[in-house]
Amino acid sequence: MTNLMHEQLNFSTGSPVKIKWCDYDYFKFPLHFHSEYEIIYIINSFGKRFVGNSIESYSDGDLVLLGSYLPHMYKSAPDFHQNNSNLRVKAIVLQFSNNFFCCAIENYPEFNKIKKLLDESRYGIVFKDCKEADLIKKRLKKALNLKNIDLLIECIKILSLMSDTEKKELLNEDYFENSFDSQFNDPRIIKILTFINNHYSEPINLEDIADKAGMNKSAFCRFFKEKTSKSCIEYINELKVTYACKLLREGKLSISQICYEVGFNNISNFNRQFKKITNFTPSDYLLEFKKAR
Repeated sequence: MTNLMHEQLNFSTGSPVKIKWCDYDYFKFPLHFHSEYEIIYIINSFGKRFVGNSIESYSDGDLVLLGSYLPHMYKSAPDFHQNNSNLRVKAIVLQFSNNFFCCAIENYPEFNKIKKLLDESRYGIVFKDCKEADLIKKRLKKALNLKNIDLLIECIKILSLMSDTEKKELLNEDYFENSFDSQFNDPRIIKILTFINNHYSEPINLEDIADKAGMNKSAFCRFFKEKTSKSCIEYINELKVTYACKLLREGKLSISQICYEVGFNNISNFNRQFKKITNFTPSDYLLEFKKAR
């Protein structure tokens, strides 16, 4: 089973931003995470991209923003492991510190869109083909030749372009964090989500949660949908599946044991919800991670 590695990036120059040109026979990093944000632009390569619980195919032109501490891995297709000199992985990776210009982000309204972008990056963001994505890719190529203050400024320009485009998708729409302060400003929904996150693997029902919110069931369901854009049951199932993915990657429990550990009461419902949220059955999801070793 693939182990999750905490990568310590070297920002030895003292700069909060670093950029590198990648030219490999194939991607070699295992599943890993680091405190820095990361932008990855694939110029030449194809294979599978692992980000959090998401497993998707990637190919030339893939452009992704990864949040701080988000587990990720790129697995080159088998073609790249055949010593074929015509196949090389080529990519640009831009990394920046998780406290890079944080004071400005928190206090200046000009950075509100970038702040929202970085909040969303905890789920991983993929940028689809569009005018802004093309501009971002051009700026990443330009940034390869920059350093010091010019590289810092270019990084901010790239983030600004990313924050403006609507052609982006979250790779993990489920929730990874127990802190909701950056997402919600209503103390009632924060209280409800905190309760759910602490008890989702236990047998709780909508009446219990509505009671915690001081509402009747129908009013609570409307309130929850309005605040989170999903039903309470959908939210709980996403939490359960997120936990199940973590346990599958750890490889210590069987699929049936994981089913009951995360709070599902039968295997068929577990399989159905797992596939609905990840597009994989639990066994296929596990197989993808085993193949990535």
